[in-house]
Amino acid sequence: MDGAATSYADVDDTIVAVCTAAGVGPRGIVRLSGPDAFKIAQCVFVTGSDDALSKRRGFRCVEGHVEFDACHRVPAQAYVFTEPHSYTRQDSVELHTVGSAPVLDMLVEQCIRAGARSAHPGEFTARAYLSGALSLSEAEAVATTIHARTDAQLRSARRVMRGDLRDTIVAWQDSLADLLSLVVADIDFAEEPIDFISTEQLASQVKDLNTRLHALIESAESQSRFDVVPHVLLLGLSNAGKSTLLNALTGIDRAIASAVSGTTRDILAAPATLDGIEAMLLDSAGVDDSPDQVLVHARQRAKEEAGRVDLVCIVVDVSELVDKAALEKLHQLADAPTMLIGTKIDLVESDRDEILQSLSESGNREACLVSAATGERVQDLRTMLARQLVTRSGDAEHSAITLSTNQHVALTTANESLLRCIELTTTSDNLLDIAELVALELREALDSLALTTGTVSTDDLLGRIFSSFCIGK
Repeated sequence: MDGAATSYADVDDTIVAVCTAAGVGPRGIVRLSGPDAFKIAQCVFVTGSDDALSKRRGFRCVEGHVEFDACHRVPAQAYVFTEPHSYTRQDSVELHTVGSAPVLDMLVEQCIRAGARSAHPGEFTARAYLSGALSLSEAEAVATTIHARTDAQLRSARRVMRGDLRDTIVAWQDSLADLLSLVVADIDFAEEPIDFISTEQLASQVKDLNTRLHALIESAESQSRFDVVPHVLLLGLSNAGKSTLLNALTGIDRAIASAVSGTTRDILAAPATLDGIEAMLLDSAGVDDSPDQVLVHARQRAKEEAGRVDLVCIVVDVSELVDKAALEKLHQLADAPTMLIGTKIDLVESDRDEILQSLSESGNREACLVSAATGERVQDLRTMLARQLVTRSGDAEHSAITLSTNQHVALTTANESLLRCIELTTTSDNLLDIAELVALELREALDSLALTTGTVSTDDLLGRIFSSFCIGK
């Protein structure tokens, strides 16, 4: 259904939808919200008392079963939420039963026959917004949470749901409203010998707001880097153990591990979870002086990847004498942060601490010794890689906020209005000469900011936002 044609302002009826993911699962949930939620739920949910749900206090679980006909019933629990203490601030019931799609569909159909209406996409969250339980930015963060594919996206969505974005923008709205009132006062009292604010003061305060707004937009755009799974390249000489290491870190035999040099002739990629951090590991061809044209091309691919990835792991076979000249050449290929990995320690009889120290000093980088063949210290390596990737993101990833398309457009529009306002202040030293134009730009910036918090909204805006949700959310 077209979101723009959907009216989310009608909250006087009772809506129903399946709110668990599609597919088979141990539990499925059908959610009801609206003035007749208890009445409709009692038509399909059977307990020992006919009014067991309506007389229950909120935040209670009632045991019973869903009865489709005299011969077919399934066990269920009803979770009761009384208004205003629910997600939508309406009377709400969640019917928890077996996670079978046909069972859940039949349950929804029974609720519709009993008087409920099938919910539109995002209508539960739309009601939460319309009732004041969520701001518009927090409601959009629900959609971001639903569609999140990385930990960074989830953390960003939680920050917005916590109110970080709303609080920041509301503070800017207050500042803009104060400035606008002063400019309007200058217009209204133009005949009086009173200066409510000077051109210099106005320019200074608008520039400050512009700087902070621009920083938010920039950090949100940089956040897109962290929404992409980071890439880690294994780079080293031929037969250094890169392919075996890739298999050990990912837990799958993605690469062919062989004692024969040049087995890997292209960039192989495999996903890995490194202490909770999702990453894509890349295994490249060995960097050597072989004249084989296929290997020459493969080495070129490895060099290109070394300049694009988030982290380069230089893999060294420590069971043999480390070639420091070759090691330095590998370092020079990497434009990204690097770390050293010494492999095949199961074949080493000398003091490993000395080898580790020598390896660290030779590259002036953090180093780790592992045996991919036996699995020794592979978990330690995962921890080190995760730490490197978290460090790569730094404070920016932890403070950045992902903006929805609507929010980005609104904030960009507000920022452009502030820039025009700043430009106006350079055209005249007398604020009264430009006051009406300045007031117009400040009002446009204020209205644009209001679109992100829901202070100003339209049915078309709500339709665009909530139609992107899953039905049942």
